Amino acid sequence: MLLGCLALLCLVNRAYGQQPYVVRESNFGTMHEVPFLDSLWYFHPGEMPGGKLAVTNTTGWGTIHNTVFGKADAPRGWQGMGWFGVWVRVDTALVNRKLSVRINHDGASEIFVDGKPIGGYGKVGHSAQQMVAIRAPRALIPIWFTDTRPHLITIRYSNFIGVYYNFSGFQFWIGDYEKRAERVSETQKLYDYLPMFGAAQLILGLLHFLFFLFYPRQKLNIYYALFVLLIGINGIAVYQYYLTSYPSVQYFADFTTNVCKVLILWSAVLLLYVLNYRRVPRWRVLLLTGITVFYLAGYAIKFWILRVPYWVDYFTVVYFACMADGLWSVAQVIKRGQKDAWLVGIGVGAVILVYVFAWGDVFGVWTYELNTMRLFVMGAGSLVLPLCLSLYLALDFARTNQKLTAKLREIEKLSARALAQETEKTELIAGEARRLEQIVQLRTAELKEQADKLLELDAVKSRFFTNITHEFKTPLTLIMNPAKELLYAPTGDSNKNLRLIISNAERLLQLINQLLDLSKVENGLMDVNLTPVDLVALVKLHTISYESLALQKGITLLFTADRDTLWIRTDRDKMDKVILNILSNALKFTNEGKVEIALLENAEAPENAFTLTVRDTGKGIPANKLPFIFTRFYQADPSDTRFAEGTGIGLALTKELVELMGGQITAESAEGVFTQIRVDMPYQVAEAVADPLAVSVAAEVFMPVIDIAEVLVADESSPLILLIEDHHELREFIRQSLAGKYRLITAADGEEGIALGLQHIPNLVITDLMMPKVSGYEVSETLKKDEKTSHIPVIILTAKADLDSRIQGIETGADAYLAKPFDQRELLALIENLISVREQLRLHYSTRDMWLKDTIALPSIEQDFIARIRHAVESHLNEEGYSADQLADDMGLSRTQLHRKLKGLIGQAPGELIRIVRLQYAHDLLERRVATVSEVAYMVGFGSPASFSASFSRHFGFAPSKVVEA
Repeated sequence: MLLGCLALLCLVNRAYGQQPYVVRESNFGTMHEVPFLDSLWYFHPGEMPGGKLAVTNTTGWGTIHNTVFGKADAPRGWQGMGWFGVWVRVDTALVNRKLSVRINHDGASEIFVDGKPIGGYGKVGHSAQQMVAIRAPRALIPIWFTDTRPHLITIRYSNFIGVYYNFSGFQFWIGDYEKRAERVSETQKLYDYLPMFGAAQLILGLLHFLFFLFYPRQKLNIYYALFVLLIGINGIAVYQYYLTSYPSVQYFADFTTNVCKVLILWSAVLLLYVLNYRRVPRWRVLLLTGITVFYLAGYAIKFWILRVPYWVDYFTVVYFACMADGLWSVAQVIKRGQKDAWLVGIGVGAVILVYVFAWGDVFGVWTYELNTMRLFVMGAGSLVLPLCLSLYLALDFARTNQKLTAKLREIEKLSARALAQETEKTELIAGEARRLEQIVQLRTAELKEQADKLLELDAVKSRFFTNITHEFKTPLTLIMNPAKELLYAPTGDSNKNLRLIISNAERLLQLINQLLDLSKVENGLMDVNLTPVDLVALVKLHTISYESLALQKGITLLFTADRDTLWIRTDRDKMDKVILNILSNALKFTNEGKVEIALLENAEAPENAFTLTVRDTGKGIPANKLPFIFTRFYQADPSDTRFAEGTGIGLALTKELVELMGGQITAESAEGVFTQIRVDMPYQVAEAVADPLAVSVAAEVFMPVIDIAEVLVADESSPLILLIEDHHELREFIRQSLAGKYRLITAADGEEGIALGLQHIPNLVITDLMMPKVSGYEVSETLKKDEKTSHIPVIILTAKADLDSRIQGIETGADAYLAKPFDQRELLALIENLISVREQLRLHYSTRDMWLKDTIALPSIEQDFIARIRHAVESHLNEEGYSADQLADDMGLSRTQLHRKLKGLIGQAPGELIRIVRLQYAHDLLERRVATVSEVAYMVGFGSPASFSASFSRHFGFAPSKVVEA
């Protein structure tokens, strides 16, 4: 029986390993974990046979008792990689309880429990190149044990780098997960203070470095800045040493902290020397610097050459000696009575205590559990001396500033006394000078303001007179010329001319009446004569009078009212002018869409009042110009290319009349969308008049004119004239004046005129100057710069007859400048003369054989055109089939455009020109005896010598053989 029990016990031990480590809750202690430092570990060097990872027993493995090994005491067979195993079982209190596994190493690991992976850090490899080393000493891996039986924990571990000579292995702990995680969180909060302390020290250092830059004489600032910056760097290095995940970074941080403590000692003592001595003794500086260099060299050898684990450097003793000497320097300063020097003494004492009890831990006060608190005390304590020094320097600066302020006050008093008499003497002179200067500035400002107003008034006046001149001269042209025709015209045509004269005379009368009314309102001479008027019928009557114009422009005219009649007492004449001005403006600036007129009762007014609104879908008014549209002589577009004619007095007069009758006028507009004019006016109710008011409405007589872009004369040999005029009546009058002798195409604006000119290539262009979209100047310049139309004469019609305007017209290439009002006979004579001159020039070149080489009299653009023509023909000289169509393609023109251009320029068709070039070239070849007659015939594109000889003889008057014989 006893033997059976022993055998069973042996089998169990063989299955679970020998001596399993029992983890009990009572063993956790204050750190809430159990370290596996001296436990029995099993070790297998290298990989498991077959690369097996699910290891469940340690049979055949060696044993070790310490996993924290270095290169000198590594396990037998260790070549940088191996398996480590430990048998563990828990007591009943820890069954099914969440535990934690923690491992600290400078290599890479994979952790298994009973052959199942639970975690690890880094990447395990078979060489330093394959391995990725990661530190995670504070990371927790959760683990549960469901029974009290032994369990095998295996660690696949590699470390080929060995950052630290004495630490190639690892440390391992098992603990209570919840309590250990809480402990880690608490210590992390203390660790987080370290970079904050370091940042504060770096900021203090940079601040005092700036103080030194601004005030270099206080050299204490630069030493203080160096000292504090070193403390800040050291604090950040300590933080990295404990919390970095990379072993190489931890090693470098370890080296940095050792270097920093030496440099901190050197800068602190040197700072105290500078505080004490005006000039620091050289031997002290040399001795201190020599000690510093010795330790820096020693640490460099230790970390980067010998890489020894430990080195007794006696730095604590040296630290005490040097700091004692620095403290003695502070005592000397205090002894001399230097104010607030005791603050520096307190700071030095604090630094010494921090080093003894925290940094160096000379007396071993801090246990492993309190290491985080030690680091916190070290970081916070290192701020004491910088803060004391900052306070000392601030107080010293304040005292210096107070002394300087006192000196400045004393100097100011002396200066005030010295300057008092001088000031008293010059005070009267200065006061008088200031008074005179103010008077001069005031007078200058007044004169400048008056000059600006005069310039503005002059500009407004000039624009007004220019516009009013244009407005007068166009009707005058249409009055004078039809009136002259009445002297000679048959009686049947008299009615047409009389209607034109009456229409334009009424237009002139309206303009003159507007000027007179505006003058009366300005001088307070206009009265309001109230009579009964049906306002609905009046607005409707004026709306009907504009229907023909709306129909001609293709827009919709709508009138609405909230009642059938509205009898009021008002001034009929003034109300007519208000309605007509608003309606005519709406139709004038609308080319498509609609114009809506609405007459409604104003229910919001405290008394009887009506609202008249006129809304159009025209071009609209820019927002920055809308506030000025009721200003006298103001035009939103004063340019020569404005959309419609006008003088700038219509809306100004309308506003004056509305306000005279007790109303108010406002405007709304969105550019390119709409414009709305609104009139709000109170009224007195009137009794209806028994008989209808039979008064004719003073409306303009509109004569619809159909503009056509086709030739109006059947005779194709007549010259073609392009007429560009935006005034429809004047355009119709000129068209009828020229229709009997010339073919005519017309355009209503400059943009359309340019398009028609380039399309039809007319013999002459007549253009108005002030037109929508494109002015007459731009029309002339565009046509003269285009090689298709550059030869065409251009006549500009305008009311601008001043010298500058005429010069500008000539500079754009215009051939004539005819001022309105012009005489019809003068226009016809000018047209005839320009066409005749062009015809003579054309005949001059069409009758010369050498015209292609004698183009000096032509403008440069025409010379370039001829040169291009010659080059195109000569490039295809030997091609018999080269035709006018191909020449047109080479010139980038249509055949019709090329034909009209050449006929207008030299009087020759394209086909004829090609033949002349061929023959002239043949003449040159024969004259130089380059080839025989037959060879030359083929060289210049003729199909046979016979046809060549016939054409040559017809052109030159002698046979080609005569050229060879000559």
